[in-house]
Amino acid sequence: MPIEEDFTEALRTTLQAIEPPNTHSLLQGGVRNGRRRRRRRALAIGVSGAAVLALVGLGATIATRQLSGSRPANQTLADPAASSPTGSATASTTPKPTFTGTLPPARALATLTELLPTGLSHSSPPGGERSGQLWVDDGHGKSLLEIHVSRQTSTAAIRSHVFAGTTPSADGTLIKTTQSPPGPGPGHQTVNVLHPDGLYITLMEWQAPDQNTPSTRTDPILTTTRLRAIATSSQWQ
Repeated sequence: MPIEEDFTEALRTTLQAIEPPNTHSLLQGGVRNGRRRRRRRALAIGVSGAAVLALVGLGATIATRQLSGSRPANQTLADPAASSPTGSATASTTPKPTFTGTLPPARALATLTELLPTGLSHSSPPGGERSGQLWVDDGHGKSLLEIHVSRQTSTAAIRSHVFAGTTPSADGTLIKTTQSPPGPGPGHQTVNVLHPDGLYITLMEWQAPDQNTPSTRTDPILTTTRLRAIATSSQWQ
């Protein structure tokens, strides 16, 4: 038999002896292998993500400690107002907020009441809280006080009419006091004060409970000096 035929016969015999592959087993093995690879990939991603988060957390912790001056972790932050020994002093020295326009009569009367000398009784006449009027009494008859406080944006007209010929003080404040003797109406005295920032105060005192009736007192309850001290008080700022 020629050599070619011998080779062909041997190849045929070998092929017949080989069992065909188990397709089902190969398929299951491929599926298992794919699942293993997917689990390994997911595990690797989870580990790397956890490492990133750990680094971020570590960085945040370091930054927090640096910003807090390396305070111990168990140190509790106290309320600044409660822990600061100067909290109340700071609050008490904080200046009152300034106002614009006209100061409400109720606020003006509250300040006026605080500035009155001791020993005087005071009450509000009808409509007094809306008009800035207050009754004061020293036991010898009532007098009517009237207060007006505003902050002017333009003071040219006030300077030329109310304070004409008045010499300003060292800080530029203008103060003018006028007195009117009793006549058809009650005697009264007025103090006008104009500060450089436009704060304008007018304080009037009548020698009667009403400005439209004759005087019921021969002497005012508040002297000119006392009236001037009230009108120039820093509490109006």
